Amino acid sequence: MHYEGIEEFATDYPYRIELKDDLFEIRRIKPETTVTLPLNRIKSFSTMEEEKFMLKYHGQAKNTSKMKGVNKYYLVVEYDKGILAFWGTAKEYKYFITLQYATNSEVPSHIEL
Repeated sequence: MHYEGIEEFATDYPYRIELKDDLFEIRRIKPETTVTLPLNRIKSFSTMEEEKFMLKYHGQAKNTSKMKGVNKYYLVVEYDKGILAFWGTAKEYKYFITLQYATNSEVPSHIEL
């Protein structure tokens, strides 16, 4: 689920995210819209539980889940112009972790524009 970072995209609406060659792709299903971000513009991928995300980026550790017993996890994509944030449940969290560790070692620590 997209949480924040792309103004034109709804919050809490499902999107497909994927690495394709040297691009990070975000795809809305209906109506179909694709956003791409070159990997060389990405500083890092990080994953965190909801309370940590809310504290770090919104100043207050809170739980926004409307479903009891369901934890939310966030994927934060930090890039040269800001952040993109996506959330998912434990099922998506495994993918978030894989994405974080697969890409952070390849992303340069300095990006020149």
